Amino acid sequence: MNSILVDVAFPLPLNQNFTYTVPEELAEFANVGCRVLAPFGQRRLTGFIVAKPNSTDLQKLRDIADVLDSSPVISGGILKLSKWISDYYLCTLGEALRITVPSGLLKESKQFIEIVTESGEYAAKQIERRAPRQAQVLRYLLKSGKMSVTQLKKKIGAKSLVSSLSQLAEQGLIKSEQRFSGSYSKPKTEKYVLLGSKYIQSEWQEVIVDLEKKAPKQAQCLKVLVQSGLELSQRRLLQESGTTTAVLKGLEAKGYVLFENKTVFRDYYLSDEPEKPKVVVLNEEQRIAHTKISKTILSHEFATFLLHGVTGSGKTQVYIEAIKEVFKQGRDAIVLVPEISLTPQTVSRFRAYFREHVAVLHSAMSDGERLDSWLKIKKGEARLVIGPRSAILAPLKNLGLIVVDEEHESSYKQTDPVPRYHARDLAVVRAQQNNAVVILGSATPSLESFYNVKIKKYKLIELKKRVNENPMPQVNIIDMMKERRILGGRDAPVFSRLLKRKIDEKIAKGEQVILLLNRRGFSSYIKCKDCGYVEECKHCNITLTYHSKVKLLRCHYCGITKKAPDVCKECKGADILFLGLGTQKVEDEIKARFENASVVRMDMDTTSGKRSHDRILTDFGKGKYNILLGTQMVAKGLDFSQVTLVGVINSDIGLLIPDFRAAERTFQLVTQVAGRAGRDSLPGEVIVQTYDPENLTLNYAKNHDFLKFFDYEISARHELDYPPFSRLICIVFSGKDETRVRISAENFARVVNIKKAGVQLMGPVPSPISKIQDNYRFQILVKSRKQSDPGGKFFRHKVLLAKKKYDEEFRKCGVKVNIDVDPTSIL
Repeated sequence: MNSILVDVAFPLPLNQNFTYTVPEELAEFANVGCRVLAPFGQRRLTGFIVAKPNSTDLQKLRDIADVLDSSPVISGGILKLSKWISDYYLCTLGEALRITVPSGLLKESKQFIEIVTESGEYAAKQIERRAPRQAQVLRYLLKSGKMSVTQLKKKIGAKSLVSSLSQLAEQGLIKSEQRFSGSYSKPKTEKYVLLGSKYIQSEWQEVIVDLEKKAPKQAQCLKVLVQSGLELSQRRLLQESGTTTAVLKGLEAKGYVLFENKTVFRDYYLSDEPEKPKVVVLNEEQRIAHTKISKTILSHEFATFLLHGVTGSGKTQVYIEAIKEVFKQGRDAIVLVPEISLTPQTVSRFRAYFREHVAVLHSAMSDGERLDSWLKIKKGEARLVIGPRSAILAPLKNLGLIVVDEEHESSYKQTDPVPRYHARDLAVVRAQQNNAVVILGSATPSLESFYNVKIKKYKLIELKKRVNENPMPQVNIIDMMKERRILGGRDAPVFSRLLKRKIDEKIAKGEQVILLLNRRGFSSYIKCKDCGYVEECKHCNITLTYHSKVKLLRCHYCGITKKAPDVCKECKGADILFLGLGTQKVEDEIKARFENASVVRMDMDTTSGKRSHDRILTDFGKGKYNILLGTQMVAKGLDFSQVTLVGVINSDIGLLIPDFRAAERTFQLVTQVAGRAGRDSLPGEVIVQTYDPENLTLNYAKNHDFLKFFDYEISARHELDYPPFSRLICIVFSGKDETRVRISAENFARVVNIKKAGVQLMGPVPSPISKIQDNYRFQILVKSRKQSDPGGKFFRHKVLLAKKKYDEEFRKCGVKVNIDVDPTSIL
């Protein structure tokens, strides 16, 4: 008999798969998409079966040690998508597959088995002759209780038990659970109270009446349990009946109730009761949008729609109506949001319509919560998945729609670790592979997406009016240079005169204000007035930011902190200037300047705790605070009816970044945050503070004029041959030894054999931030004009060949090479 062969991909930076043979006892379960434990050198690693070849030229093959799944964890569709990711983003197939499953499934894990039948010995005798191994398993479990598969293998002396355990589970005799390293990944159990079998349903009322005379608390507890059905969690039963565990023990002694520990689903949003959906009547623009999208959904054809709607135009309701249509067809949907901070509001709105069909995936969830959500999706118990970029890989079986909200956001691009994919682009590819529809929604579309409309690759749908017919907020640009001359003083003013007056006015009216400053901390740097010394991070080529609450200097790249100095490190002078502006300093200014203001700050420093985003936004929505101050987190997707004023403290920050997307990002940020004002019946106002009031980008944002900004910016991109007219690959070299890093980058540049019109290699040069975490950084930028290489296949292939040749000839220990295809930033 010929041996069964499998190709296994490991989640490692090894650009090949490895062929193994499958022992006969594992043959039934060694299917494509299953995880296996396989020998790799002196170790055993978890990998994925990606193919079952008929033959191989290899002479010496090793057996896989075990199959970890009775059914595939990777579907054929996800495997196909992973192969595309590997090919396009120049990573290994194993690295691409790694991000498609919860991290817990790749950690060191143990499978535990326990018996679930009370008649285990009887069952063992019944199957003794036809399945002695299964009977042996049952007897060990009866004797020892819950056991790991590893323990069972040792006791029984078997290489594998996957077949026996699978058949026992099918018969309902055992159940299994995965326990991962660290207690946080264990299945969560909760104690449940069940009605005893002493009485039938109709007799319980008599029992309760009798108990009311002798033990009224027991009667109350039993009454709640009977009314709720057959069972209730102990926690909820005690809460609803107002009784104690002693009362339950009394009921147990009388045989009225039983206790049982049950595995429960860990829902990140369990405490949030879904609201009732509002009755919404679509306006004319929304109806047209819905009709166009629904027609394509019904045809089961692939299409990408760019839904370009002004802020407050009702894009979310169009998404909801499209999902309803997809559900009618028996298909599933994904909704991507760019920030975890947007997820609570989004989840709340979608759960109002789709209730238990909604599942959430995002990085703020615990490993256990993510695993439970992933399993719920994989089992088909959830049909709508919501989350940031990683949710694009959710294991839905019949995908019909993908929504990418705020599609322009750079946070959809994964930077580290590999693969460095862009979720928006992946959404289009996955939809194409599934004959599904994509809706890319934004008030400020990316230049690439809008250009795709121009060349007929995407279909454009426009929502030009707000749903309630409210006008767009009036935007005022304030010249802060002029304000500084008028107000005087040594330091630059935080608030212009108009912004001060308007904040006072809104607070007096009981309305709310959002203030944006896209820089956290108190001061962006500290400087000695005497000698000019600026405190920098010794590990990174960047200034340290002062955080006043903890009196510390902090690097926002490597995280190092140090005590803020009382005197200059260089000249010992005592005159230290705290320069620049951060959210902490603005918060202090608000508290000092506006006596009646209650302010809440939302940035990376205040949202590190679990559900901290939710708490801040919920409290602000309830009116606990009248000023919400934050970084870019407050600029997108938020919808608060009482917000009538938005202030941009310093709009110049993004414009000064040495990146070809700087103007685009600034336009998007200012336009998006402006859209938070006046979204209901109250009119909105926006004040944008700048030292460059004639800047065209800011003036296009002032007039909410995306089309003019697009025409202006696209001409500059065309002239410089930047995306969308070309494709980029950024190759970054980093390491502790600056000379070694530089030489490595130069060697790589020498082996890149690109001799084709329209393909240009730039560098190597030091990166704009030339040192991070003690690692010196050099980079090469490869640019390929789409006209000469439409799909970018030629230049990706050449870079991949260069990487292989570099590894063979020049690779130096201690120098890391990162390849980023389609980078959103070249810093």
